[in-house]
Amino acid sequence: MKIAVAQLAPIIGAFDKNKNWIEAAYLRAEAEGADLLLTPELGLCGYLPLDLLLRPEMIARTQSALQWCLEKTRGKHCALVVGHVAENPRASGRPLLNQVSVLHDGKVVFEQAKTLLPTYDVFDEARYFEPAESIQLWTFQGQKIALGICEDLWAKDASNKRPRYSLPDPTEIYQKLGAKLVLSCSASPYHFGKFPIRREIHQEVAKRLACPLIYVNQVGANDEILFDGRSFAVNAQGETRFQLEAFQEDFGICEWHPGSGSLTGNRLVEGVSPLAELAEALVVGIRDYFKRSGFKKALLGLSGGIDSAIVATLATKALGADNVIGLAMASQVSSGESLADAEALAKNLRIQFEVKPIKFLFSNFKRELSEGRDPLADLALENLQSRIRGMTLMTLANHENALVLCTSNKSEIATGYGTLYGDMIGALAPIGDLFKTRVYELANWINQNWDHPIPDRSISKDPTAELRPNQKDTDSLPPYAQLDPFLEDYLEKNKTQATEPWMKDVLNRVERNEYKRRQCPMVLRVSGRAFGLGRRIPIAKAWDAY
Repeated sequence: MKIAVAQLAPIIGAFDKNKNWIEAAYLRAEAEGADLLLTPELGLCGYLPLDLLLRPEMIARTQSALQWCLEKTRGKHCALVVGHVAENPRASGRPLLNQVSVLHDGKVVFEQAKTLLPTYDVFDEARYFEPAESIQLWTFQGQKIALGICEDLWAKDASNKRPRYSLPDPTEIYQKLGAKLVLSCSASPYHFGKFPIRREIHQEVAKRLACPLIYVNQVGANDEILFDGRSFAVNAQGETRFQLEAFQEDFGICEWHPGSGSLTGNRLVEGVSPLAELAEALVVGIRDYFKRSGFKKALLGLSGGIDSAIVATLATKALGADNVIGLAMASQVSSGESLADAEALAKNLRIQFEVKPIKFLFSNFKRELSEGRDPLADLALENLQSRIRGMTLMTLANHENALVLCTSNKSEIATGYGTLYGDMIGALAPIGDLFKTRVYELANWINQNWDHPIPDRSISKDPTAELRPNQKDTDSLPPYAQLDPFLEDYLEKNKTQATEPWMKDVLNRVERNEYKRRQCPMVLRVSGRAFGLGRRIPIAKAWDAY
């Protein structure tokens, strides 16, 4: 049996585009003699449509697209597995199902709804979908095949301290029913270091069921959620025999021999380093956000520091140098070195670079706002500089029909070390899920692999917001090498061990700055716990973090 795998990048709500991409993959599979084509979870509407699923048009448009796909299979040899939203036929429960259908020669020959509906991190599927009422196997060419949908194969994730679901493990049902092959249609988000975990979970399923497993994942970015693809197949011993590219649309074919149980594939892409994956993930996140939002140009402030340097570099990779504009907005306390580093970066990247000093704007604001009251507090004056820069960026973005990129990192966003409506403005925060120490790691990787665009001094100098003379980040925060592991434990692992005064201060900063994070630009999710859709913390609360 020849099984084609189409690693696609569906766009949420783009039914016409999505079905055309499915058709193109299907025609290729048919031409290459495949018996079956596997496509990702909810491939017709894109994953995850969130409250668009509440719109009555969702079902009508899905049914129209599904019927279109059905007609494309008429008179063809290859069967098509397609993921889509379906109506729940039962009189009770949520109105929708997350379903895969097998289309063959103009007929729907098999349907299976998703059983395990995740409601953790960025997932909230139980808000919309009802679990499958039953699990059946599909008999194709005399073979019993299990069709799982993403989470259905994650019930025995060893990282869970207790079973996440009270429902039966679908893989145990596959085993009882005598499955000879498992197919998984998935939309599994990326985060740093996740792929080995994902592959190991599926390897264990294959070994436990003593049968091969073929897994397809989508690619691309839908808002803050990034999908890395890396579809793969493992044999009954859990050995990888097929793997597609990371962060790219891709296509390949596996051959399964039921008699001998052997599984082979025509692609086995080698993996790359975690930092290479991270860089590619952020580039894809920026590129797809702009493309799918209808914008071409990005605009950002260039301070001469590492954060703006790395965001500008990623944006240039994603959008092209002609579509990135960098502004240096020096104030009375900005150093000549900072301006020189910003200019050197822009020259290396070949992006448009403008110098827009804010000295006179700052003086005028300070004079007008001080009139009739005591001199403005030092903190107000520091934040005023940042807000003038934010206003400048947003105004020019309107003029250029561009989006502003926020350059804040996770360490700053966590502790509130940023100015609301100042350096925290923008449409997207590409490195908002990277702690500062990871920013340095990525900057060094970029310089080693991308023609050294970031000036060395931007990496080597002490980090500073440069809002007052001789300011350093360590004036307000612990050193990042000390701060970041503590923040990671608290934010991503739910560990609290505030044994030192500085730890209690950091936790207080994290908790009282929730209001800022609610107003921060969308953060590209590259960790297991990012600020955004997957983290829900009250703003107005009485909570002792330690």
